[in-house]
Formats: sequence, structure tokens, C-alpha cells
Amino acid sequence: MGTRLGAGVRLVIASGALIMAGTGRRYMGASVAATGTLPEILTPAEKAKCLGVFYTDARVADFLVGWAVRTAQDTALDPSFGGGAFLRAACERINALGGDPASQVLGVEIDPDVHRRVSAELASAFGLTNGHLILSDFFGTDVETVGCVDAVVGNPPFVRYHRFTGESRAIALRKAAEQKVRLSRLTSSWAPFLVHSCSMIRRGGRLAMVVPMEIAYASYARPVLDYLARSFARVTFLTFRKKLFPDLSEDTLLLLAEGRGESPRGFFWRDLADAEALRSLGAADRPRLRALDRLDVQGFCQGSQRLMECWVPKKARDLYRSLRQGGLATRLGDIAQVGIGYVTGANEFFHLSHGEIARWGIPDDLLQPAVRRGRSLSGLRFTREDWHSAIRAGEAAFLLLIEGRKTELPAGVRQYLVHGEEQGVHKTFKCRTRSPWYSVPHVFVPDAFLTYMSGVFPRLVANDARVVAPNSLHVLRMRPLSGFSSHALAALWQTALTGLSVEIEGHSLGGGMLKMEPTEAENVLVPATRVGQSELISLARELDILVRGGQESAAQALADKALLVDGLGLGPSDCGLLRDATRLLRQRRYSRA
Repeated sequence: MGTRLGAGVRLVIASGALIMAGTGRRYMGASVAATGTLPEILTPAEKAKCLGVFYTDARVADFLVGWAVRTAQDTALDPSFGGGAFLRAACERINALGGDPASQVLGVEIDPDVHRRVSAELASAFGLTNGHLILSDFFGTDVETVGCVDAVVGNPPFVRYHRFTGESRAIALRKAAEQKVRLSRLTSSWAPFLVHSCSMIRRGGRLAMVVPMEIAYASYARPVLDYLARSFARVTFLTFRKKLFPDLSEDTLLLLAEGRGESPRGFFWRDLADAEALRSLGAADRPRLRALDRLDVQGFCQGSQRLMECWVPKKARDLYRSLRQGGLATRLGDIAQVGIGYVTGANEFFHLSHGEIARWGIPDDLLQPAVRRGRSLSGLRFTREDWHSAIRAGEAAFLLLIEGRKTELPAGVRQYLVHGEEQGVHKTFKCRTRSPWYSVPHVFVPDAFLTYMSGVFPRLVANDARVVAPNSLHVLRMRPLSGFSSHALAALWQTALTGLSVEIEGHSLGGGMLKMEPTEAENVLVPATRVGQSELISLARELDILVRGGQESAAQALADKALLVDGLGLGPSDCGLLRDATRLLRQRRYSRA
């Protein structure tokens, strides 16, 4: 808490809550989200742990403020000023332009202690008064309270939807709805915060913020993109090959929106090396950054164009787009439906090993063979022998499946359920919201599995063992009209085309892991090959042997030859372009770990 303003990034962990980086950001955890205030009994250390503290790199704050504040008369607002880095930069910028910071800079902050400290510092340095530095939850303010400004700068708080609950979320979503932006209940806090911030900007004004990379891929962010497209003349996204906030697992970009209320002229994008590269843009470039790539606004807002696609070298990008648009590739979702596995609410309780089954005397008719983890999947198919190998390795490979309320359960089962209640299993969220608590719903045998967290490449594996899986895996059901079997699909999944598409459609998490949500997985491209079904199944057998033997590169080379070269008419150099582009995106993901 004592770190000086404008210092490098510093993190005081937020208790279980992921908070967005920027301007000394601290924001509400679950309890604060419901009330908008912090309990008085908390010590400063407890507040820091509950809310999190981040300090923005001065280069980022200086750049955003320098871009947004352009004349001596401009007014600027930081809607959640935290440690005050953006306010300080705004005061210095307006001073340098010949304006009066005391009358032109405004801020809002929810934390009384931080508000008191930062207000005192800014009053001493720049003459700012409490009338311009408001102590409030930003969602509790409006234009009548703050007034309209020329520039909004800073960063929205980032609280994930499962912690962004209660009255605070209801108010936030209502504020967004007032701007005709309908956000889902799965929305994280930054989205309505950004929309509400825009309501404070006068015609012709600007927005300059640090935002999570989720704006570029999350389905819940699409209404925000659409709102930006219709509200500003020009919207620019700046991405970075080296993370702006290395200590934060959440990835970020810079959002620059200008010309509030003016005729739309498009979305633009530029990729920079790191925060230091912001200095190289120069003051002359700040009013209107040059040498930008234009984005397809409609495609970007609808999710059919991904920002990650822009990171691919032009030749490979053109090839990828020609395959997608020319009918030579098809979406995974056109062949199979992708969803999450069943949700038990307590995996360790509901999955049993052979030893636990014998100990409690659980009968076979209440057990369903299951696979729980991606590490149990190898090759292109999960066989009964693979399942037995998992059991021998100590996996709890049986699901306790009691369908509906059964009045006459065996004594051992009743005792096991009592054992679960003694552990409090019946009080976990998923269990307490169903009746009876021990009946796991939506259990079915899928056609195939897909790992959704991957270090290198997600596995798509046919379910030959006919087992079930929890939500630690994605589950696939083949679409009958597609004409493909799960084995054929597993073969199609192995090409360089799909390898690149996975990197484009998925998104990176902390540690360099690639995550794929079901909707992202359904957008992944596979070859629309002319190879027949029997040939695909035969190819799948060969690929299965190679992958099980650790020869993934040989497997991809074989798949590329059969499916891309022979099947689609691509040249070996085309396959090389796709593979090189995949390695580039994968290395970018690893380098950000």
C-alpha cells in the first residue's frame, strides 16, 4: 500500500478474486460486490488481501493520458482511480498544456482509505479538492454527479462473473442497459464498467483504458464491441508480444476509442513489442496512430474474426482465410456438438476407486465407468484397455450414479451417503441446489472427448470404451447428418490446419496454457477433405499408433499429406506455412507464461 505512485506493477493477492491490473487497482471481492463497501473491521492488510492492489507502469498511464488529453481545455476522469497513477499523469499532462488540473481532473474511488491518501497527495501536488475526487462505487454515480468529460482514462475492475454477484451486479447490468447494452449474467465486471464510463464522455471525446484480452474473444463481450462500434468514430486495439503485467495471469490490451457520437470509421489494431514501445510511437502519433491494420468490424463483433488471427504472418493468414472461405475447411461444430461433461459438485466424493467400492459395498448397477482427466487419454481413441490402465494407476474411474430418488438403497450406499453428509458434500453449491443431492444429472456416454486445457495441443479422442466424463473434459456428440464417425473426426483433427485454428480460436491463460470453451472449440477448422470415410478410419488407426508412440510430428506430417496435400490439393509449402504460423502463436503463448 505504501508503494509510490507510478511505480512498477505490484500485486497484493486478492483473496480468490482475479482483479484487473492498472492504476493501483483494487476492487471488490464477493462480499464487497454485494454491498459496494468494505467492512469497517478489516485491517489494511486484510483489505489488501480481499481487494488486491496493482500499480500501473508509468509508461502505460503516460501513454493513455497523452493520447486522450489533447488540449489545455480538456477534462479527464478516472472512474476508479486506486493508487492515482492516471490522475497524476492527467494532472501533469494538463499542466504541460497550460490548463488547470484542479478544475479539469476528476476521479471516483470506492475504498475510503485509498481515497483519503491519494486525495491528500493530489491536493498537495496539484490542488485537487474532494469535490473533484468522489468517494463512491462508480456504478452509484451518473452524469448528474460527475458531469461529462472529454476523456475517460484508467482501467475497469476485473471481477469474474461467479464473484460479481448480488445487488452490485444488478446495478451494473442496469447501467449498461441504460446505454442499450444487454449483458448476460456471465459477464465479468469490466464490461458494464466500461459501458458506464462511456456514458460520461461528451460528443467528440475519447476513451483510453487497459482492458482484459477477453474483449477480443469472450462471447459475453460482443455487445460491448458492438456498442463501441456504434458509439465512436474510431476504435483501436493495441496488443503486446510481452505482457504488460507479467505478474498477472490475466492478459490485457489497450483500448483507444475516439470521436464519441461521430460517424463510425472502423476498428483498427497494432501489435507492439512491449510497454517500452509505447514511447516510440511519439507524441505526433498519439492523436491518430498510424500504420494500423484494419479489422472487419462486423466479423469482430460477431466473433467470426479473431484478433489472434492478426498475429499470423500475412501469407499464412491469407492461406488460412482462403481455406475457411473457399469451402475447403469446415467447423468442428458442423460435425459434432461440443459441451461440458456432467457436474457432480464434489468429484472426489462421486468418483470411486476399486478399493472404495469394495470398502462400502457399492453395487455395480449404481456405478458408471468414467474417465476424469485428460492425462488418461492417449492416441486417437480411448479403449477399454486404456480405462483399465487408468484403474491400475489408481484412478477413481467409477461414477456413483443414482438416478432420481431411490427409497431402497443398499446399506453400504446409505452409509456412504451419510459419510458424504458428515463431510458436508450435500452443502456444496451444486449438491444443495438439486434433489436429491446425490443424484448427478446430465450423465451420458459421448462419442468423443476433447481436452480443454492444453500445454501444446488439445487431444480429440474417440470414446471406444463407452465411458462417461465430468466437466474436466469436453464431450462430443457426432451430428448424424455430418457423415463422419468419431474415428474419422479424430483423424481430421491432426492436421496443421487444425493446429493453427486451435491457437486462433482458443485463448491463453497464465502459465502459457491454452483453454478452449465449447463455443471456441466448435469454431475450430478441420479439412473438408475428399478422402472417404473408410480411408479416414484406416488413417486414424495409423495415426493412433504414431501418437501413442510419442511421434506427434510424424503423425501430423502423415495427416497433412493425406488430408491437405492429397485431399485438398495444397502444396507441401502451404502445409509448412500453417505449421510455422502455429509455432509462432504457440511460442507467443509460452513466452507470456
